[in-house]
Amino acid sequence: MDSIQKMISNLKDNEVDSSLWMVPYSTLMLILMILFAVLYGMSYMQSVEYESAISELDTANPGLKKEIILAKAMQKYIEDHNLTGQAEVRVSARFIKMDLKSPALFETGRAKLKPAILPLFEELAKNLQRVDNRVIVEGHTDDVPIHNRHYNSNWELSAARAFNVIYFLIKRNIDPARLIALGFGEYRPAFPNNTEENRAKNRRIDITIIREGKTA
Repeated sequence: MDSIQKMISNLKDNEVDSSLWMVPYSTLMLILMILFAVLYGMSYMQSVEYESAISELDTANPGLKKEIILAKAMQKYIEDHNLTGQAEVRVSARFIKMDLKSPALFETGRAKLKPAILPLFEELAKNLQRVDNRVIVEGHTDDVPIHNRHYNSNWELSAARAFNVIYFLIKRNIDPARLIALGFGEYRPAFPNNTEENRAKNRRIDITIIREGKTA
């Protein structure tokens, strides 16, 4: 009996105050709340910047109604189809630019557009039919060397990807005289190629719709 009472006494002595775990738990919850607030704020700021740019474009250039409609239509399509992390619309007084992440468009080391992304380009072609602006399609890669049976370099791969976007638009009755395809390979990175995350961001297609009478 004495041994049992001794064991019970030891258990009581070794009990951890249940309130102690609340401190790190509450701290963790606070950190998560701050993280979610920051992420929401970043998303909100991107939306505000987009709306502000559209407003400035509309105010400074009242004759560019068609271009503004195009930018809004593409932004709405991206949001409605949950493509926000894969595509982005940026606007300025000189151009409207769509930045598209290559992993969403192509298989690794290939230049054929993925079937899943074709509806986005159908929407783009439909809106481009309503304007006469020049369109520049740029292909970009990261700095990881490529050499396969299709392409000998990132330069060739980026150019082939840009040309395939151009071909798609031409087949949708966009005047070829309006279209320019450029392949830059790894030589115009948007971010330093020092992390895998940055390399992923550098693998992209940029589509620039030039404001009438302006150059990029």
